[in-house]
Amino acid sequence: MFTIKARDLAAILDRVAPHRFRADDDTGDLDPLILDCTPGHLHAVACSDRTLAVARTAVTGDVWTAPVDYDDAAALRGWLESSETVTVEHVTSGGHQQLRFTEGPAQITVPAASHVGRLPWRALLRLVLDARDHPLAVGRPVQLNADDLALWGNAGEDGEAIEFRSLGPVGTLVTAGPDFLGLQTPHTWDGPTPGEGWSSSLRTRRFLFAGTFLEVGARYADCTRTVWVVSARPGRGEEPTLVCADYAAVTLPISQVLAVGKFLIRLPD
Repeated sequence: MFTIKARDLAAILDRVAPHRFRADDDTGDLDPLILDCTPGHLHAVACSDRTLAVARTAVTGDVWTAPVDYDDAAALRGWLESSETVTVEHVTSGGHQQLRFTEGPAQITVPAASHVGRLPWRALLRLVLDARDHPLAVGRPVQLNADDLALWGNAGEDGEAIEFRSLGPVGTLVTAGPDFLGLQTPHTWDGPTPGEGWSSSLRTRRFLFAGTFLEVGARYADCTRTVWVVSARPGRGEEPTLVCADYAAVTLPISQVLAVGKFLIRLPD
């Protein structure tokens, strides 16, 4: 449980909200937005067929992850409009994984989404950041501000993809189909190093329980081939709670899962 400014929570929801699959896409299990907490940050994670977006804000929290339907996220976003400081709790109630947001007597409870697959966003971002220094990736970053982007928008008015390619100190070459070329004068780079300060957000969240390492957000199969997800790191003296990957409403202590399933095998991401 932790408290957070409503505007900070709203901001990370807004920053990732555009990144979702179109209604006509075969989204599989990846469409819900993910709220993911570490001891230092609350993350909002969203993806589309072409993008992955992660926004975060500093908190002093626990370790858990919960997928949320976009409709429920939109309801939460609307509720935050009239809030200032919100208490956030990750709870299991009646076998259901839930996120509870409270300010005084006002409260909204957001259920975890069902039928959600594993989105290994930490592993994906680690791969991207590790690839920055590869010889084929070394180059000058392309920088465009909002006004620049507005100027280039009409370059693809017939639906062509607009490409921005760095020319180093000369600027940025802009192309859109075979009949458009442009040049954007360069900006000076005074921003942070990409990925700087993200190590605490991207490291794995493993913990030791009964002599076995488990990881928050990872999937495990038992002898009945039922797949379970570790939704949160347990408190001291508590046992982990597992969420059924096929039915998010089914939430059981690990002892009950092992009583029937006998063992747990870590599944690949």
